[in-house]
Amino acid sequence: MAKRWAGVGAVQESVETAEVMGNMLQGYVDSVSPDMRTLTGWVEVRSADERPNVFLARGSARDGLTSFGEQRADVLRLLGISNRSFTLTLDHPLDPGLVLTKAHAVLIESDGAPNPLQLGGRAVPQLMADFVRTISAETKGTREAVLEVLNKTGKPTAAPLVKYAHESVAAGRDGDLSYLGFPVGLRSGDDLAQIGRDGHLFLTGGTNALRDQYKEPHDESEVLAMEVRARKWEAALADSGLALAEMGIPFLTTIIPEKLTALRKLAPLPIDGPTPLYRRLLELLRETPYHLDVLPLFETWECHIEAWQKNDTHCSPAGSLAITRAILDRLPGIDRGLVDDVALSDLEYRNGDLAGKFFDIPLWDRQYRPAPDALGPSRIENVYSYSPGNFVGSHNIWENSLAPNNKKVVVFGNSFFSGVESPTRLGWWFSRLFREYHMKWDNAVDLDYVRDVRPDYVIFQTIERFLVRPPGQKVS
Repeated sequence: MAKRWAGVGAVQESVETAEVMGNMLQGYVDSVSPDMRTLTGWVEVRSADERPNVFLARGSARDGLTSFGEQRADVLRLLGISNRSFTLTLDHPLDPGLVLTKAHAVLIESDGAPNPLQLGGRAVPQLMADFVRTISAETKGTREAVLEVLNKTGKPTAAPLVKYAHESVAAGRDGDLSYLGFPVGLRSGDDLAQIGRDGHLFLTGGTNALRDQYKEPHDESEVLAMEVRARKWEAALADSGLALAEMGIPFLTTIIPEKLTALRKLAPLPIDGPTPLYRRLLELLRETPYHLDVLPLFETWECHIEAWQKNDTHCSPAGSLAITRAILDRLPGIDRGLVDDVALSDLEYRNGDLAGKFFDIPLWDRQYRPAPDALGPSRIENVYSYSPGNFVGSHNIWENSLAPNNKKVVVFGNSFFSGVESPTRLGWWFSRLFREYHMKWDNAVDLDYVRDVRPDYVIFQTIERFLVRPPGQKVS
């Protein structure tokens, strides 16, 4: 096996950089062998016997065989993360250029959702050096130009805010927080998010052009385009409802509002209500027996615990519990009493998916969650997991032999239902309430799949910003 190389500084750098990744963090690659066929690093594990799937994604192809070693004491000491060291051996050498441009990536797959492992330590300089040598053979002067830049900047260093990240993480997890006054409307560097009122962070940009979706159509052509989208959704859901009724399977749909819509009084933008497309679709679906409108849950929210996480695009455990109760109310043969008396008694502090977009450091939110056994004992096992290399299209099946409902539920949805580790996700509740919980990340009902598995219930869920892409179109 090729000689491994990584210095002491690389260990500290990997830990510090890992801290700013927040809840998505699952590991780090800190060394690459000279022959580009062996990578080493560490990955987070939830139990001593867990061995997550680590691989190099070359487009849609996977490469690599992973072996695991002992726990990294430095990671445990600085981060408090249970982990395992790993060695990933590739069948073919990786291409530094494709890795640096993120066309290829090292991924870790857990619960069917692959996350990229960060590259750092000595890995980045080694990949850069090999990349320079390759392109310099093809383009005159390239090697000299790149090396001049590297010599001026030196070894890539962590940003100043990252340097002491492990200290801020420890304080954040303990709830030792301090709040500073930032102007409402402050945008993240990538223009994806903005700071709203009362410390809430909001997604306002992205590939779905969320800000623009709140603009009223200003001419006949825009009104017509909106109507066409709304009618496509209406027809697709009606077709699914009819097909499932013929199979005798109860069907329920729900469209979760954007945080901007649900908390528009706190939003950094002037928002009067739902996006015009969402509003129109709610009108079309108002009388349909299979649609559940959850927007009123948030517009009439009175609980002292907030319905949304401050630093995240998803609901808080309280918000997810409210949606779960509303869904159970509409599923025949299910006792909603199972969740009526659930107490949000445990306090924790969590980083969120929008936090790192502003200052490259964790921004913590206080959350009240249910006790682990709030829904009774559970024995949850992920019996099937598939991912095409990103979230969209992923497919997971969880079984819970101790579930209070001996029923099988299939959900076609997105991140609000994905994952079973946190009660901020609906999947946490459904994996504990049902004997089988199937989750397919899709923006349409797969009737062939339903015919194959014959579930007791089918749920379709999407979110307001995805409505611009009717069923059958790719959701990003």
